Amino acid sequence: MKKNKLPLWLFGGILFLLTSCLGNNDTQMDEWNLSNCQIMTFSLSCDSIPGLSDVKFTIDQLSGQIYNRDSMPYGTSINFKAICNISYAAGTITSVEVHQKATGTKAYWNGKDSLDFAGEVEFYIISYDGKASKTYTAKLNVHQQHPDVMTWSLDTGLPPASGATDRKVIAHGDSYRMYVRSSNGYELYESSAPSANNWTQTSLTGLQDKTFTLSQMTGYEGNLYLPSSEGALYRSADGQEWTVVDGAPEIAALLGAVQASEELGRPSALAALVRNSSTWQFAVMNAYAQWQEGTEAPAEFPVTGFASNSYKKMYYSHLTTVAGKDRNGALSSKSWDTMDGLAWICLTAGEKNYFAQREGGMLADYDSKLYLIGGINASNQGLSDIYTSADKGVTWALADSLTFLPETFQGRGYASIVVDKDNFMLLFGGKERNGASLSDELWRGRINRLGYKD
Repeated sequence: MKKNKLPLWLFGGILFLLTSCLGNNDTQMDEWNLSNCQIMTFSLSCDSIPGLSDVKFTIDQLSGQIYNRDSMPYGTSINFKAICNISYAAGTITSVEVHQKATGTKAYWNGKDSLDFAGEVEFYIISYDGKASKTYTAKLNVHQQHPDVMTWSLDTGLPPASGATDRKVIAHGDSYRMYVRSSNGYELYESSAPSANNWTQTSLTGLQDKTFTLSQMTGYEGNLYLPSSEGALYRSADGQEWTVVDGAPEIAALLGAVQASEELGRPSALAALVRNSSTWQFAVMNAYAQWQEGTEAPAEFPVTGFASNSYKKMYYSHLTTVAGKDRNGALSSKSWDTMDGLAWICLTAGEKNYFAQREGGMLADYDSKLYLIGGINASNQGLSDIYTSADKGVTWALADSLTFLPETFQGRGYASIVVDKDNFMLLFGGKERNGASLSDELWRGRINRLGYKD
């Protein structure tokens, strides 16, 4: 029996020590709670403000800012007082003083009275023991712009402003490159992105003494390609030094690039319309500079003045051309599509003309739609209309007033169009009619919601 007394004694001592330690921790915890004045949860509700009770608020304990990351919809009226529900880390506090900036009132708050969140609301909180205090600033964010409005701005000063007869702007890494044909031959300018307002001329070789269709310049597998009026194809790895592509067929038109579709096992392709004796055929060049001819091109297929865009939807890569002039000089109002560059289909065959015949339109894949902007019509007048297609170019609809170009925008064709990483659509230059001087304007537009931060 004596042998069991010692373990019991030891066990009792250990239990006493543990109890003492836990008691000390409880005391420390209680002291911490007494001096704690942090807000832990925050919510608002008001029957007159739809959706307010669903708004999630972020509480930044370091800066004392309380706000909703996802702004409430544009047009939400917050000219009503809201019930404010707050929980505190300590469970209770001594006092809360509230400053409602919308009304300019400052008073102690009982935690129940509704508050005016048309402006910021400050909460000055004093802990239960009165030894600590903290100030929070709460703000209810509401979108101040209509999310679907496309806001446009104008810059001027694209070089050179006079004497240029053709221009093409492309995105190149973190910069823009502008190719210009003028009385001095071909020139190359470069500007940093996204500003595109400080242009520096840089060296350009291999394009002199020839005539090129700058609008058909195409990027493919790290190189740039450009067709000459004589049917030759030129290539550049750096955009500055250009050489002819040996072994290429006679190029009637360079149509664009088809992106690779790895999911479907389809390679990329540089698509062209080639002249083969008396026939016009679709053809592609692969990444190894090997050529393959496809079906014969219909007589109404555009060869000049078409707008083209390469994009990918789901697993399928598309190259689409819209409007332009066919080999007989007739204007088109059709759109065509291919997924391999060898076989093309007319998407608008048998359908009505969705837009007027034109050349020199600008085509972009933007906001999950195809956008066709402007061009030059049969009366040689520049257009400023915008058509969109939500079904890959099969049907087209005139864009609503939310995305119209400003009234100060002069209709034009043959502008360069680029969509940047910030979802801005940029329109570089263009001309009001065939034979007119090139514009030095840069228009920049973006649908407001595409600029909202997460």
